[in-house]
Amino acid sequence: MSEEERQFLKSGIKSRKKEIDALVLAHNYEPPDVQDEADFIGDSIHLAKLGRDSKKKVIVEAAVLFMPEILAVMKQPDQIILTPSLKALCSLAAHAKVDKILDWKHEHPKGKVISYVNTYLDVKAESDICCASANAAKVIQFMAERYPNSPLLFLPDVFLGYFAMTVLKKMGRSTDNLWLMMGACHVHEKITAHHVMRQMALHPGAAVTAHPECGCVSKCSMLLDQGLVSEKMMQLRSTWGMLEFVKKTPAKKIIVATTVTNIHPMRKAAPDKEFIPANPEARCAFMEQNTLRNLYESLRDMKHEITVDPELAERARIPIERMLAIQ
Repeated sequence: MSEEERQFLKSGIKSRKKEIDALVLAHNYEPPDVQDEADFIGDSIHLAKLGRDSKKKVIVEAAVLFMPEILAVMKQPDQIILTPSLKALCSLAAHAKVDKILDWKHEHPKGKVISYVNTYLDVKAESDICCASANAAKVIQFMAERYPNSPLLFLPDVFLGYFAMTVLKKMGRSTDNLWLMMGACHVHEKITAHHVMRQMALHPGAAVTAHPECGCVSKCSMLLDQGLVSEKMMQLRSTWGMLEFVKKTPAKKIIVATTVTNIHPMRKAAPDKEFIPANPEARCAFMEQNTLRNLYESLRDMKHEITVDPELAERARIPIERMLAIQ
């Protein structure tokens, strides 16, 4: 894209937002030029809260599709929810199947279902509560304390499920009643222990922050549990939590185990620090379906509107609201 075209699109986005009273939200994993044109960036739970509380007539969310779906459930009656691309699917959400949940419920009639936010609305509608990486530990603790004798199904991310297991162990609770649905993000699962350990060897003294969806989560947890790395130098954090960590850590070099596009807001937040991707090839092609051009076209042409069946929206709203209530 030429610089002239880039400036034309950016100017058009700004003017069109004012014209139609629009709010633009973008996930941290979006391409940098899309992030730069957003009114707010953040992770799924942060953007869900911003969208829920907005009074703007139009909300455009550049993210994978389960995120604007949440806004379509939570929106004001006359609001319009748009997304730049309908091709921005989610490989993790594709692992969550309603029929598997129903089969598990049939076998465990007293069981409770915790679904990760990276799921589509039909799955959320069959769940008791949702969680995001930002509040997963608190949601798991809440459900374990409220339903101490009930089996818990956590889905669909197996690496975040491992994180859930560590939370229960730290609570002194058995993990015998924790069931996992086997799924993973095709990007995060390829950020392995090998990647993290190699970068730690190349950059001694660097801090490490890793997303709990990553394939390195068990190794990072082991290093922390055994005291081989201090919590000051390594933390498992949500997308938004990683941003907070890099601002506060005294380390000048930080190894980042998540998609490389999340480094863009980190550099803005801490311009004096060096960021090293654990796996430089970790990019989400689905997030990057949203571009500066189709963001402009979405605002210009009022496309693609996200609508939800009212009955499905009502069922999915309950676990979503429960998630948003747990800070």
